[in-house]
Amino acid sequence: MRGRRALPELTELTAAHWTSGESGRLSVQRCAHCLRWSFPPVSHCRHCWRDDFTYEPVTGKGALLSWTEVFESVASAPQPPYLVAVVELEEGVRLLLGLTDASRDALRVGAPTRLVFEPIGEGVWLPLAELEEWEQPEDRLEAVS
Repeated sequence: MRGRRALPELTELTAAHWTSGESGRLSVQRCAHCLRWSFPPVSHCRHCWRDDFTYEPVTGKGALLSWTEVFESVASAPQPPYLVAVVELEEGVRLLLGLTDASRDALRVGAPTRLVFEPIGEGVWLPLAELEEWEQPEDRLEAVS
């Protein structure tokens, strides 16, 4: 997924998210009071309305929930076609990410994913999803169309 990308604005709320990839782990906002994860970052917890947050690293492991293939050219995006996916991390956080090194035929709901990072400039690291090896159980049949 190489291409010229627009850099996100780094603010007090978003900087930890966009720069944490340098360490190889994504940091996500977490309420210090109720311990719920919050993404995208907000000034007050969506659950308990407190404003006391920390940024904690997540495992980076998740499952593929949905995806689409983009065919139209969009400013500051990779050259089409490319895949975009919704991934749910083990912590329950859902992210909309570019999907790297995957073919449409290999995609399955529930397929395991992991986060990888691409430096895009000025200390910003773009989180992307990558499929992990996955063997479907033999006792399951795949539908044929």
